[in-house]
Amino acid sequence: SSFIKSIRSHDSHTIYQSQLQRRQAIDPKVAYLVESMMEEVIATGTGAAVRSKGFKLPAAGKTGTSRDGWFAGFTTKLICIVWVGFDDNRELNLEGAHSALPVWTEFMKRAYQHREYRNVTDFKAPAGVVSVQIDPQSGQLATAACPKVRTEYFVEGTQPVELCHLHGGGGTQVASWETQQPAQRAAEPPVVAPPAPGQQNVYPLPQHVAQGIPPSTPDSPQQPPPAAEQPAAKRKGFFQRLRGIFR
Repeated sequence: SSFIKSIRSHDSHTIYQSQLQRRQAIDPKVAYLVESMMEEVIATGTGAAVRSKGFKLPAAGKTGTSRDGWFAGFTTKLICIVWVGFDDNRELNLEGAHSALPVWTEFMKRAYQHREYRNVTDFKAPAGVVSVQIDPQSGQLATAACPKVRTEYFVEGTQPVELCHLHGGGGTQVASWETQQPAQRAAEPPVVAPPAPGQQNVYPLPQHVAQGIPPSTPDSPQQPPPAAEQPAAKRKGFFQRLRGIFR
């Protein structure tokens, strides 16, 4: 920001023009997580009176209380901060939700009657942010038995991976959110070539390669199997030999 925007001479010649230098103050993913929590303040937290008092547009905010009362809230079009207190630092004895919040709500309702503030949109999550369903009591991944489920946002890789132990999860861990690589096949034995002349091979060579003998192939001739021995002829008796003579 700059206190002086520009300086011009009496003839409208620009003598000085402020040059804004912008830089990123926070990671967009972290900023969105903070914004998401502040949306929940208005939805169900100390800032819920914003809705009951009639402001229905998407918004985020935060109450604050010390000796005074605060409420800071914003939409995608407008940000407004309200402070209520005494100049001499006396105790207000009134929380921000009951002092500053009503003022903020009435101002925003009237501001959004103007054209430049009407086109309010939901806050969009940047890349690298994921949403998961959790059980608000345990903070773990919701199961079908969880009575209440809430959507929460996390920087990718930090989301919970255990199922709700209060409602049937039993500490079961969900597989990693990362895509699993397929299991590798068993490594095949390397094919080793004979060493070049004058070079020592660090791998032991099969015997037939070391001796220069080509391996046998299916086309190689094979010795025929030995012939089966014939059973010995039975010796003929005396009467059998006589019968053979007179045939």
